[in-house]
Amino acid sequence: MNATEKPPSRTPRIIEGAAARAWGQNEKWEMLSPFLTQHGRESLAYPTLQAGMEYFIDECGYIAYVTVQHPVFARQPKQIAFSDPVCAQKDYPAIIRNFLAQNPRGVFGCISEACAEVLHEMKFKVNCIGCEVELPVQTYNTKGNWKDLDMIKRARNEAKREGITIREEAIESVNREQLAAVSSSWIGTKKVHDREIWIYARRPVLAAEPDVRKFVAHDREGRVAGFVFYDPMYRDGDVFGYAANIVRTDEARFGRLATAIHMEAMEKFKSEGRETLNLALAPFVRLDDGRFNDDWGSKKFFELSAKYGNSIYNFTGLAFHKSKYRGREKFLYFASSSLLPTNDIYLAFLSAEITRSYFDTVGRLLWGMATFKKAKKNTAPNSHL
Repeated sequence: MNATEKPPSRTPRIIEGAAARAWGQNEKWEMLSPFLTQHGRESLAYPTLQAGMEYFIDECGYIAYVTVQHPVFARQPKQIAFSDPVCAQKDYPAIIRNFLAQNPRGVFGCISEACAEVLHEMKFKVNCIGCEVELPVQTYNTKGNWKDLDMIKRARNEAKREGITIREEAIESVNREQLAAVSSSWIGTKKVHDREIWIYARRPVLAAEPDVRKFVAHDREGRVAGFVFYDPMYRDGDVFGYAANIVRTDEARFGRLATAIHMEAMEKFKSEGRETLNLALAPFVRLDDGRFNDDWGSKKFFELSAKYGNSIYNFTGLAFHKSKYRGREKFLYFASSSLLPTNDIYLAFLSAEITRSYFDTVGRLLWGMATFKKAKKNTAPNSHL
């Protein structure tokens, strides 16, 4: 080999199907954590470890994905990458090219702007899907005020008035039945209320997980009233921040409890020198502020979903709630090389169990349009007055 030649790449390891389902969490951590703890900077990096994911692993990092097949939209199996590759940003082009060599119909879900730029240059159609809200741990006003952070002030007051106690705990020592009851109550208030969605909102693990912080709120009787799990975000081997990827509270009794838990957690993170609290994605908002909106149909689908699709998912409520934190907005993107990227968007919804049927999705959108127009008509001023 002469000095100008690159050494041959190691054959990537692919873990999918039954092998992925059988892959134990300890073994998974042992193989993936060296990449994750160096390069897991994004809020969705740690959730790549969740059960059910498949993996493309090479010498610089890995890509987590799910394989989807559909009689109309994906007759041949299609791989939907969950998030950014977990590797150094400079290695994005190489690992993505290697992944696409194995999976030429590959799609990329909730990716950062840095990853979106690489895929845009590879002629993928890239569209903004909304923004994450990030709070600066060291300078944020966790006590709130009545001017800009009234939601936080009200949450603090509610917790104090109701005798709520919030503390970090070993989750395996907390009453399982009470945790399950809070989860059941929480799911029952959601638009998708008959199942646990996953991938983009990972399912809670009621056991110790490396570097995950688990905070539990108890009511004045000592019963579990809510819990939030914070996934670590890594940089060069250190945890620099956390992402609130699992939030469950008894909203019927304590409407602002999640905010109170976030503030308690931030105060602890501040004392440890952490930098960032990521509150996860507010989907389909501020689309025009994103850098990439390559496909008109995808953008229109996102806009219609935000306006009329609240019976599919609580898009509007999430966006409004997260805006009240007054945090920094970090845009995320979806990338597809398909002729009709909207088909791949539907497949991403389907794989995460946000929806279970194409006709159900379209029907809910149409119903949302009809009810929106009816409500608008009923609230219009009477032209005869």
